[in-house]
Parts: sequence; structure tokens; C-alpha cells
Amino acid sequence: MHAPLFICLATALLLVSAWAHPAQQQDRSSPNGRIVGGYATHVAVHPHQISLRRKAINSPQNAFTHICGGSVICGGKYVVTAAHCIIASVPSQYKVVAGTSRRNGSDGVIVSVSEIIMHEKYNPGTYDHDIAVLVLSSPFPVNNFTIKAIELASEDVEAGSISTITGWGTTSSGGTASDQLLAVDVPIVSNEVCNEDYAGLITDSMLCAGVRGVGGKDACQGDSGGPLIVDNKLHGVVSWGYGCAHPEYPGVYARVSYLREWLDSKVTCS
Repeated sequence: MHAPLFICLATALLLVSAWAHPAQQQDRSSPNGRIVGGYATHVAVHPHQISLRRKAINSPQNAFTHICGGSVICGGKYVVTAAHCIIASVPSQYKVVAGTSRRNGSDGVIVSVSEIIMHEKYNPGTYDHDIAVLVLSSPFPVNNFTIKAIELASEDVEAGSISTITGWGTTSSGGTASDQLLAVDVPIVSNEVCNEDYAGLITDSMLCAGVRGVGGKDACQGDSGGPLIVDNKLHGVVSWGYGCAHPEYPGVYARVSYLREWLDSKVTCS
């Protein structure tokens, strides 16, 4: 069974993964992702990173808590995240926090969500087209230091290229989420090879990354929706996988280059 990733990154001794855990019989409706095998970083290094915080609509007295990551785009007017992070919810349930390196930090800029745009072809059973756009109630005050929009990839990235994933997810499957922003560097895996690992479940809207045959580095619970970047461009959105940082299963991400036409139709960046 598959499960989405709520990304969080750990230090070099932590495992990174954002996927389902077959051994624990988790299903795809239970997002889980964090950074494993990563290292501590700072939002100034990844100023596009945001914390998506939610509260239950029937519990307005509760605080907003981190559930997913995301990326600032288009001059601070929008955020890209995973569709599985926001399915069956309404904008009033969310706050988006930018400019902080802490999962529970209050030092960043907090903005409400005015509209949720989920990909019309998103399939919660397969995580195909797992991408969504959050329209912000007001743009983030981009300062190009702790808050900065990231460029969207328009071309595919080559297998073997080193990508960087960031987030506040758990540092092991089912473990504790990190309060410090974490990052991990993993090579891109071709869809052909990844499709063999996942027995035909990889589609054109997906991108894979991981250390095949070695493991130990990945996204995991809490990292979902967060960025996978190559050469300072957003190439992937943390989506799903089997377990976290397993040698047999690379992490799976929504492929931004494939979904770029859809993104361009939903946002106005000028």
C-alpha cells in the first residue's frame, strides 16, 4: 500500500522518506514523509520553503499545526504543494508560514489561504497528478533572503542529477518530526528504472529520487508537498513512496516539468 509524505529532513544520521510502509500495512490515505539521512539547514538557504499548517474545521479553538511543506512561487502570490495534503478541505483550515526554519516557529510571516486549486486529474488511489496550488489572501513580502519565490522547471531533469529535498518531517518512519528545517541530497532515478522498482505504478506525472541499493536518504512523514530542487529550480513535489529511505524504493514526487502547463494555466506570475 502507498502513503503520501509529509516531508521533514533530518541530520546526516537520519533517514529521509515520504512514502508508505508496507511492513506496517499503512495505506495511501495516510500521508507520511520526513527527511531521513539529511542535515540541518536554514530557511535563508531555501527561502522558497513554507510550512503548511491546518486545523480541523470542527475544532476552531485548536491551534494550527504543521502538516505539509510547500514552495513559494510567482513573486510570493501562490504556494505549490501536494494535492493529498489539501484534499477534502477548505481554505479557512489553513495558514501558510514562510521565512522560518522552525516547524513550530512564530518568527516567520503568516498568511491565510483564499483558494485551493487541486489538479482535476488527481487520483488519491494512485497519487497520479499529486499537485495543488494555494492562492494566498495576500502575497508574501519577498525579501530575497528568508522569503523568495522559486522558479518552476520547464524541462525534465536527467537521471543521476543531484537533487535537494527539504522539510520538517519525521526522521524515521513513524518517528518524531523535526522542529529544525532539514535537507537531504539524493540522485534522480529514471522513471523507467523506478517503474521497475514499483511494479508499474510510476506515471508520467511522477519523478523519482533516491539512492538505489543503498537507501538511508529520503523524505518521510511531514515532508509531503515540499520541494525537490535541482539547480535552483523546482522539479518535484514530495508525494509518496514505500516506507522511508529503503534501498529498494526511491522516493516519488510530482514532476513539475510535466505538470508545468497545468500550473501555468492556474497562476498569474506577472
